[in-house]
Amino acid sequence: MDAALQDAEERRQLAADLRLEARNLLVDTGLLELLNARFGEAVVTGSAGYDLMVWRDIDIHMPCEAERWAEWAGLGADIAIQFDRAGLQLHKANYLNDYVDPHPLGAGLYWGIEFRDFAGNDWKCDIWGWEPFDFAVRQARDANLRADLTTTNRDLILKLKHEARGRPGYYGVMVGSFDIYQFVLAGAGETLDELEQWKGLVA
Repeated sequence: MDAALQDAEERRQLAADLRLEARNLLVDTGLLELLNARFGEAVVTGSAGYDLMVWRDIDIHMPCEAERWAEWAGLGADIAIQFDRAGLQLHKANYLNDYVDPHPLGAGLYWGIEFRDFAGNDWKCDIWGWEPFDFAVRQARDANLRADLTTTNRDLILKLKHEARGRPGYYGVMVGSFDIYQFVLAGAGETLDELEQWKGLVA
C-alpha cells in the first residue's frame, strides 16, 4: 500500500475529496439531471453514497421497468451527447440487459461508462435500472447498510479497500467492497487474510 495512504486522516481526506469530485462531476456534466428526468429517482449508492471512496467510481441505481429496455438501450447515446455538451467525451459504454440471463441476485438493465473528467482523471460509473418494486427493496436494504456503516470502523474499511486495490487481480475478484463492509461490520478481523478465511476462500 502506498505510504501516503497508511495514515487514517489522509485516507479519510482522500475519501472526502473523491466524494466531492463525484458530486461536482454529476452536477457539472448534467448526468444526474438527465437520469432523474428520465427515470424519476437516480440514487447515488455504493462507496460514493457511503463516503467510503478509494478510487473514482460511482454507482447509481434507478427504478426502470423491464419493458423499457429499448429506451434504456438508447440512454448510452443520450449520455454521450450530454457529456459532449458539457465539454467531455464518453470513452467507453457497456450495455447489459440482465433480464435475458438473470443473475441469481436479481436482474436489471445496466450501463457501465468510462470517461475522463475536466482534470484528465479517469472515472468509471455503473448505472443500474431495477424493476420498481425490486428497486424499493434494494433501497430499503441500502438504507440499513448506510446506517450500519455510520457506526462501524470506517477507517478499517478504507484501509482494507486500499490494500485490496494494491494487489493485482484481487479487488473485485477475490473480495469486493460489500465483502469488506460485511467483514468489518461483523467484527471478524482486521486483515485481508482474515477476510479470506471469514469468506471461506481459504481452509
